[in-house]
Amino acid sequence: MLYFADYEPDAHGVPLPELAVRRADPADLPVCAALMAEREGDDQAAWLDRLQFWSAAGQQLFVAELGGRVIGCARLSWLTPGAEGGRNAPDGWYLNGIVVARGFRRRGLGRALTLARCRWVWEQGGRVYFVVNARNRASIDLHREVGFRELTRDFVVPGVTFTGGEGILFSADASGQGQQVTELRVRAAG
Repeated sequence: MLYFADYEPDAHGVPLPELAVRRADPADLPVCAALMAEREGDDQAAWLDRLQFWSAAGQQLFVAELGGRVIGCARLSWLTPGAEGGRNAPDGWYLNGIVVARGFRRRGLGRALTLARCRWVWEQGGRVYFVVNARNRASIDLHREVGFRELTRDFVVPGVTFTGGEGILFSADASGQGQQVTELRVRAAG
């Protein structure tokens, strides 16, 4: 079981020009459950139950597909940390983990799934948040490229812990994203 690749900021695979990212539909849930089970080592049926529950609760699931095959997924959740005992973390849309099938990692799927989720929130005029372990440099680098900025390290989101490190709360809105996102697309394609 391999949760994350080693941090290699200069290691890039060949981008996938035919990659499509979209909001998931119910037919995508079993494939996403299989991807999550492979990475997490849990039972696929349990992951399918979780995905169905999260979907019914209003979470958004996005998928990356290549040639009609789902090869990655990522969630987006509306959280109300203060109402649930949290501290110093605003209510809003929070990015949740990205899962990419083996053999397709380091090919731009993480960036594409992150941008799609952000655009969905930004189209509604919102701000998007994410929390990360301060030691997860790969995730921090990716999100900074997309326009996320650190808000604080002094916060609590109920149910979120940071093994072996401290957490960072980041935020991004649509302001100033146009040129930066265009440059990312060009770099990923070429």
